[in-house]
Amino acid sequence: VTKKYPAFSAYQSTSVDAQTLTNVTYMRMILDTEHYDNGSNFDTTNFKFTAPYNGIYHFDANVLLDSNTSSGGTWQTGERMDVHLYKNQGDATTTSTTKRVASSLHIVTGKDSEDGLTDNFLQCDLSADLKLETGDFIELYVKQNSGENQYTHAPTGGDFTRFTGHLVCAL
Repeated sequence: VTKKYPAFSAYQSTSVDAQTLTNVTYMRMILDTEHYDNGSNFDTTNFKFTAPYNGIYHFDANVLLDSNTSSGGTWQTGERMDVHLYKNQGDATTTSTTKRVASSLHIVTGKDSEDGLTDNFLQCDLSADLKLETGDFIELYVKQNSGENQYTHAPTGGDFTRFTGHLVCAL
């Protein structure tokens, strides 16, 4: 067992609470603070994890959108929030699907298009195992289509908008 076994937990601190998520735009999540970073493989400036070894890695992500910012938190039936992991991307766009390696989505449901959510939190989680080569990097992105900007929620503890990962086995 090595003491430099790659494992990290990064989150969005209160200094970036209410990160703007522009409508129908891939936004890299700002994860500027760490609970831990064994091996120093997560970059809190560029918000990405870089694999130090060839191996299978496990990742978990959680994004919570907040209803307390003046125009955020309103969703109609059928609108969605997508959470994605990208490998070696650098800047995700709508044409970047070849580098998308994991996705999860939350779709607002109701009886008809008039139903929806007003001034509510919306959360989406993602969990994935990925085979990475030394030097591959993984970033967390969010895209939403509510018709307006939405905003993240980042309380002091970093429990809601976060990204974690660790090496499962080296190859």
